Amino acid sequence: MKAESWRKARAFFWIGLTTVFVFFILFSAGRVTIPWLPPPPADFATYWPWFFVLLILLATKALLELMRPVFRAALRGHVRYDADIAAYFQVVSYAVWATAFGLSVYIMAGGASQQFGGIGIGLATAALIYVMQEPLLNVVGWIIVTTMRVYKLGDRIEMNTARGYVIEISPMNTTIREFASSLYGENFTGRYVTIPNSHVLKGNVFNYTKDTPFVWEQISVAVTYESDHKLAEKLILDAAEEIVGPMMRENRARLRAKYEFSDLADYIAEEPKVGWSLDNSSVNLALLYFCPVFAKALYRTRLVKRILEKINAEPTVQFAYPHMQVVSRKPEVEEKAEKTARGEKAEKLEKIPLLP
Repeated sequence: MKAESWRKARAFFWIGLTTVFVFFILFSAGRVTIPWLPPPPADFATYWPWFFVLLILLATKALLELMRPVFRAALRGHVRYDADIAAYFQVVSYAVWATAFGLSVYIMAGGASQQFGGIGIGLATAALIYVMQEPLLNVVGWIIVTTMRVYKLGDRIEMNTARGYVIEISPMNTTIREFASSLYGENFTGRYVTIPNSHVLKGNVFNYTKDTPFVWEQISVAVTYESDHKLAEKLILDAAEEIVGPMMRENRARLRAKYEFSDLADYIAEEPKVGWSLDNSSVNLALLYFCPVFAKALYRTRLVKRILEKINAEPTVQFAYPHMQVVSRKPEVEEKAEKTARGEKAEKLEKIPLLP
């Protein structure tokens, strides 16, 4: 069955079920009579609040199913994506359901006997909390985002395994324009990700641009053990000084203004730095620097090009790479080793005692 046909069938089902229930209430109250069917002998006066609550819930469901295509047709010319229309209708449905549950609680509190009133209020409240728990968490998450400034429009964030730029914040969801680290320069994927605001309460939110647009990056250069390591470090720092040095010094005060504690200036790299580490077949020199998050790929490419140019121009500095080296002995070394082995063998034979 097609989706459109299924939606129509579902709407007709709920409308028909609501109509049948209304007819049942009228028949039980004696307002509608059927000649061949006598009215029910039981007295339903005590249970009228329950009937009205059930009628309200059925009517609400039928109304929403009837409103869905009308709502979509009304917004199709103003909203670009069907997903956005569905999100807006979801907000409307939450408001309608909240009104229906509120009316149900009111009826159960004042329209029933004392015995059923307390039970009705408890059941209605429990049902309201159960149905509305996720929307309520979304609203709470939205309040936290807007009041505590966890992120704002235009921020670069990572949340619920998705990364991107925030383009919309609504009471229910946050929409980001996705980018991927697997693409060069963490470019856009062309997809939009809608994340419920409740994830602010359930998981971590990484904001790359909350205070400043700068992030720290690292480029690792592996050189051989035979290279001039101090010269290699100097070449890397010279390349960094040419590409990112002036930019880093220019924005140093801007970064320090955002430090929570003044002593952070002693621990955070504010100028290009090179760290050393040892590997099985190389000495790794890691260049640490910061740059605007929106230009990470540009600065990395320029730095890599300049480092390659400088190291390739120095014969005493060689890049390390996986390879196999075969070392052969010289002929005179092999001959000397063979004579030594023969002499040791003859000496062992002389020491063996002869039998009588």
